[in-house]
Amino acid sequence: MTSTRKTAYDDTASAYSGFSLVEVLVALAIMGLALSVLYQSVAGATRGSIVSSELSQALALAESTLEDFSAQLTIGKQEQGHFGDFSWHATARSIDVLRGESSVDAGESPAPMALVTVTVSWPSGPREREVVLTTVDTVVELPNEA
Repeated sequence: MTSTRKTAYDDTASAYSGFSLVEVLVALAIMGLALSVLYQSVAGATRGSIVSSELSQALALAESTLEDFSAQLTIGKQEQGHFGDFSWHATARSIDVLRGESSVDAGESPAPMALVTVTVSWPSGPREREVVLTTVDTVVELPNEA
């Protein structure tokens, strides 16, 4: 005959094997909170990356527009246009230069200068963003046509 004998150790082990329902629910709640924080940080990093990319594109467009616009610069010149989601506007206004002491001969007048401003704007989510570049450049006087 075979007899099985129970010990106190066997009763204790079976009473504590596995997790209780409360422990499982607490673990799931903690994991849910941790995952929501992780999701929000990833979403914020993605938004930051998108804004950075848009800003780089807008800056490249503004620099290119400024270069093209300044090639034939005249006072009062204005241009505008669109490139994808970006819209740009460029203007040239006259500025007064302090004549003070200069190396220009008395008979020569210094080249006129213009304040050139290029603004690039684009929609970014619920708001509008923009980049503004401003520089001073020499006005190109076109020859008089006879």
